[in-house]
Amino acid sequence: MFCFRVRKILNIRLFEDDNGKMWKCSVKEKNYEILCLSQITLYNRLKGNKPDFHLAMPPELSKSFYMNFLKQLKNSYSEDLVKEGIFGKHIVVGIQNDGPVTINLESPVRDKSLEREEQTVPNME
Repeated sequence: MFCFRVRKILNIRLFEDDNGKMWKCSVKEKNYEILCLSQITLYNRLKGNKPDFHLAMPPELSKSFYMNFLKQLKNSYSEDLVKEGIFGKHIVVGIQNDGPVTINLESPVRDKSLEREEQTVPNME
C-alpha cells in the first residue's frame, strides 16, 4: 500500500559519502534515524490570504493511514530507527537544516480520473 513512499524514503540519496561527495548515500546506507510526524499544514492551498485544508485527508481516515505507513516503514527498515510523533498533537520540533534543500515527495497519480478533488480517499500507493 505504501511501497512507493517507503522505498523512496529509505533509498533516496540525500547524504554525502565518506569522501564528502553529496547525493551518494541513503538513510538506509547511513543507518540513520527517521522522524515521522503527521502535519496537515503541508497539504494546503491558499484561499486568498488564508491556508485551506479541505483537500486534506479527513481525520477519521488519516490516523489509520499514518499508523499503517509507520508500520510498513518500520517493517521495511528498523523499528528502533523509525521515530514518531503523536498523531494530531501540537508539538514543537527543533530542527537544523543542512543546506537549502527541501524535497517534497508525492506519490504518482495512477489514474487521472482519481485526482484529489474527486477522491473520497486519496491514492494510498
